[in-house]
Amino acid sequence: MLFIACGEETKKATQTTQESVSTATSKAMDATKDAANKAVDAATIAANAAKEKAATLADEAKVKALELAKDTKARAAKLAEEAKKKATELAEQAKAKAVEATKVVKEKIHAATAPSVDSSAGAPLYAKCAGCHGKDGKTKALGKSALLAGQDAATLSITMKAYKAGTRNASGMGSLMKGQVGTMSDSDIDAVAAYIATF
Repeated sequence: MLFIACGEETKKATQTTQESVSTATSKAMDATKDAANKAVDAATIAANAAKEKAATLADEAKVKALELAKDTKARAAKLAEEAKKKATELAEQAKAKAVEATKVVKEKIHAATAPSVDSSAGAPLYAKCAGCHGKDGKTKALGKSALLAGQDAATLSITMKAYKAGTRNASGMGSLMKGQVGTMSDSDIDAVAAYIATF
């Protein structure tokens, strides 16, 4: 009977211990689950906050990049405009210098090649030219030729000598002009050229 009573008490103590362990285990598991859930919630909140911060920073960076791009584009356009203006100025200066240099060269050529002839000697010889070119050299012969007025003596002399030699046929006037100047001597041509150059 003593063994039976003792066995019953042991059995009861074991059962109580098991219930205590089971209750403690259940509480520990519930506490662990709660802690895990809280950790997940905290991690989710932190991840969402980081995501929002990253999105905000990305938007700010995008705005800044657009502002910089706009500013760079404006500066580039301004620099391009200034470069274009400078290039135009330099081109105009170069053109003016080229025109001046050409003028100087022409004057030197004219001075070196112009025959020293008394222009008044060409006046009577020009009479047969006046019918087509006008008495002042301002008529286009047969509506085709260049105006004589304003041309220099050297150019006129070279042109008339080319017609005389038959090597020039401007505007199909070669035969007609050869007939006109063919009987003139080179000194006559120089005199007529000098006279025309006074127009």
